Amino acid sequence: MPSPLRSMSLPEPPSETEELRALLAAKEEELREAELMMREINHRVANSLQLASSILRMQANQETDPHTREQLEKAGLRIGSIQHVHARLYRSGDMRTIEFSQYLRELCNDLSDSVMQEGDGKHYTIATDCERMRLPTDFVSKLGLVINEFVTNAFKHAAKDQTTASIRVSVHTKDNRLILEVTDTGPGLPEDFEIGRIKGLGMKLVRSVASSLGGEARARNGESGGAVFALILPLPEPAGD
Repeated sequence: MPSPLRSMSLPEPPSETEELRALLAAKEEELREAELMMREINHRVANSLQLASSILRMQANQETDPHTREQLEKAGLRIGSIQHVHARLYRSGDMRTIEFSQYLRELCNDLSDSVMQEGDGKHYTIATDCERMRLPTDFVSKLGLVINEFVTNAFKHAAKDQTTASIRVSVHTKDNRLILEVTDTGPGLPEDFEIGRIKGLGMKLVRSVASSLGGEARARNGESGGAVFALILPLPEPAGD
């Protein structure tokens, strides 16, 4: 007599909680992969910008025309200021913001090293004073271009008629504004100096950045001599979650 069929037990379908956990785990893995990809992209961009900056500087060293050499050097430094942004993004776990005080020190050290390489027999010092703050990446990229212009301009003019020059870069916040000031120990500005009348590419770039960020660029003589170039901007909104 045939044995009776045994009842077969089917596996329990996954519960809604288990399905949700699996979905969240998959999403987290996608986010990790996207973050790794973005870090790799920033690494490659930083390397490419560093290469472009180096090529421009090497070309400047071989250029015999002083004006052309100066323009190539400035172009290399401008690219370098953006390269520092991508280098910091690669080292950071946050792709949206950058710790600005450390970025500022690195950028100013790079600018100082570039000036020292010119070997003009003059002695330069540069100091930074910046409170710790995190700023949006795009904001820092534009701000870095302005710092580059102000600092290289200070290096150029502060020691024009003397063998030493000191430059101080300060960034602080007040009344929901960010205030950047670059001060030097040079001869100062002419009485009729107006930053809006300077037609060079560098100051045009400064005014363009200031306008795009809803701020303004200013210049004056310091209380103890020397020039002070400033950028006053509204603080950007914090990066969204």
